[in-house]
Amino acid sequence: MLSAQTNRPRAMLSRYSMVARGSRTIPAGTVSRGSVLVINGNLDVYGDVAGAATTVGGDIIVHPSGRVRGAAVAFFGTVRNEGGSILGVIKNVGRNGVDTRISYGRPPSTLRSLRSAIVWLVALLLVGTGALFFAGDYLKRVVQTVSNETGRSLLLGVLGGISTFPLLIALVVAMAITVIGIVFIPFGVVGFFVALSAMGLLGFLGVAQVTGIAISGESTATETPAGKELRYLVSGILAYSALWIVAAAFTWFPVAGTVLRVLAASITFVAVTTGFGAVIIASRQLWKERKTAAA
Repeated sequence: MLSAQTNRPRAMLSRYSMVARGSRTIPAGTVSRGSVLVINGNLDVYGDVAGAATTVGGDIIVHPSGRVRGAAVAFFGTVRNEGGSILGVIKNVGRNGVDTRISYGRPPSTLRSLRSAIVWLVALLLVGTGALFFAGDYLKRVVQTVSNETGRSLLLGVLGGISTFPLLIALVVAMAITVIGIVFIPFGVVGFFVALSAMGLLGFLGVAQVTGIAISGESTATETPAGKELRYLVSGILAYSALWIVAAAFTWFPVAGTVLRVLAASITFVAVTTGFGAVIIASRQLWKERKTAAA
């Protein structure tokens, strides 16, 4: 019995490839052979810990170039992620209990969040300009639908979103009836989501253009119709992107950043849903017109 109790601490320590007293540093560009345990000191991680990082009576500081591939646990200390990457659970164990968080890697930084928001802005401007010149007539229909039937568009967008999953199941079942259809099920699913994404994107662009009309006001006498539509579209996209850019700028302040992100996501969701419903209405109207013309 005494022997088993004596061997238990040794067995626990054997899980660590490095056990040290006093503060230790994992230098940049180096990789530990496994988990690391530091007693009565801090563990500064600039390199790569190929396992868990544990301190007793000290802090774990993961610097921007650092990476912990397992859990980071600080007994009577604090785990501080200062721009590095922690791929496991984060635990602060102290007299007040255990504070446990789940880490999904590198925390978002203000600069990276701003960069992502600006990349999305540029992408939307490019896609919007392309849609305006290559699908301008259809986009005009969507814009008119959003302007004249906003409430109906929002309602149909919600219903369309709810029916997405049943429609996908129906598509898979229909394709599974034949042997050839089974082979093409993955392509059908991918095509379904591509079409769904295209409808949502086109609908959002339509809502953005309506928003741009409200923001920009009347055009000048010398402005061409194409230039006017482009100005409206760009103004609307900038308006929605500004919400995300402001939210990204407050990433350093978690509470304000979270509130602003929720606000931006809510407004964007309403815009996309309304646009999605407008695309459904516009497509149905176009189908009716073509059917009447064919008759």
